[in-house]
Amino acid sequence: MAETRYELKVHERIENGKTAIKKLRADGWVPVVFYSHGTDAVPLKMSYADVREALRSGERIFNIHINDEQRRAVIKEIQYHPVTEKVLHIDLHGVRLRDIVEIEVPLIIKGTPAGVKDEGGVLQQTIHELTIRCKGSDVPEHIELDVADMNIGDAIHIRDLESEIWTILESGDVTLVSVQPPQKMEIETPVLEEEEGEEGEEGEEAEEGTEEGEDEESDKDEA
Repeated sequence: MAETRYELKVHERIENGKTAIKKLRADGWVPVVFYSHGTDAVPLKMSYADVREALRSGERIFNIHINDEQRRAVIKEIQYHPVTEKVLHIDLHGVRLRDIVEIEVPLIIKGTPAGVKDEGGVLQQTIHELTIRCKGSDVPEHIELDVADMNIGDAIHIRDLESEIWTILESGDVTLVSVQPPQKMEIETPVLEEEEGEEGEEGEEAEEGTEEGEDEESDKDEA
């Protein structure tokens, strides 16, 4: 079972309204709202630096402290600036360990396919994240896929992954990885000799035509 090791550094927020939120962002903070079943939304804030670290952590479920009480939460939505792509707002949703959640987790490739190592094939990974359904206590940090035994022409689909604790929501026919044949460079065969030959024949015909013309002129002069 996955353990949440990362704690979001959230702070109480009293700022509200467009002007106050604009100043909040200018001072280096990101407005956050925490939602949970049966409770009112809680306004919070995080520093831009802490937001960047949290997003880079790779975690999917986080610990947070609200009113001295430890809670668990997932990042449900992030709003970005359309030009600068800076984080403008974050929605957090509370998660209980017994709750069933739907969440995206990374797909991690393990090993080097035999078809790549021994035959020069190319490994193609089509999917990098999978959406799964499971209990909040069972959310994995990632799903690992061993590709060491794959040969050229082999493919692994979603239906090939099995687990007793989580279910993948994407279609089972979706290809996760495949090993393709090596790409061969096609080199066109030069045809210079044939072209030269054709040009030579044409040149000879032209010379013959010239000689015939000279002979005819000569005959006329003699006449």
